[in-house]
Amino acid sequence: MEPLLYSLESTLSLVLRMGSIMFISLFGIELFMQMGLMKYLKPIGTPVARLANLPSESALSFLAAIGSMIAAHTMAAQFRADHKMSDQELLLTGVLNTVPFHFKETLTFQLPVVLPLLGFQLCMIYIAVFWLTGILKIGFVILWGRIRLKPRTESENAFDNLECSPMDRNCLPRSFKQLIKDTWLSRKKMYLRMVSLLAGVTFFIQLLMNSGLLGWLEALIAPLTSIFDLPAAVIGPVSTYMFSPTVGITYMSNLMNQDAVTSYQAIVSLLIGGLLMIPVTRVRRTLPRYTAIYGLKSGFAICGLTTGFSILARIVILFWVLIFF
Repeated sequence: MEPLLYSLESTLSLVLRMGSIMFISLFGIELFMQMGLMKYLKPIGTPVARLANLPSESALSFLAAIGSMIAAHTMAAQFRADHKMSDQELLLTGVLNTVPFHFKETLTFQLPVVLPLLGFQLCMIYIAVFWLTGILKIGFVILWGRIRLKPRTESENAFDNLECSPMDRNCLPRSFKQLIKDTWLSRKKMYLRMVSLLAGVTFFIQLLMNSGLLGWLEALIAPLTSIFDLPAAVIGPVSTYMFSPTVGITYMSNLMNQDAVTSYQAIVSLLIGGLLMIPVTRVRRTLPRYTAIYGLKSGFAICGLTTGFSILARIVILFWVLIFF
């Protein structure tokens, strides 16, 4: 009974904290879009698309990814269905749509969650992994686009379609109250689904941890941690990190506070946990989602490229830590 109560308490604490952050970030971006202010971000997204010889539709979906990556992917797939993008442009746009996540996570997860748990130094290393992944993706999109795509002369800009035409009967000014209502209606299902998933996964992992049912997984990870001369204490956090980075980082923070592991051992362990987590999450969640949106060929290609860049970034940072930390 005690593991169950402790798991419920830990889950409630995490969901209240993370749910608030998710609410602000998700609904804040949606309200920004509902107010029609997305068009003012055109100078941000357009240069990247232009450097990669991508159409304005790519820039528009890239900016939409700031609010919702799924919405951006769906938007890009619709542009392809409307013959406004080629297959090559769709591939690069799909990769580009994942870039905002790596920088947005700094504000929505790393600074509010990782920084208090791991401290400034380790948090900066953790942030470097995400930023390097984003930079690698942008570099690939620009380089591949300039090599494989020809500059396009567009008759109309996708951002122009965001303007409300006065001739449109539905083009009516909305009160702030109506904007808030439309924002809630637009994102409530996604938010409730995200919070429910967060609560379910966190409780499941907490229950596994507190009941000792992760012993079999720890036996598989032990040989890997021994290669890097890490103590046996890190096996638990690495195991849980594969299912929930937040829980794994919290677990590691507790070990650091108890002086059971050093800062060096903690960050190396978390980077190893990330390398193990990426293939698991991509196969379990990302691949089915991408193939459903983009189709088998494009879905597999986009998932494979984004997975490769995420793994590469972690390997680079891991080697840097092993040599210079």
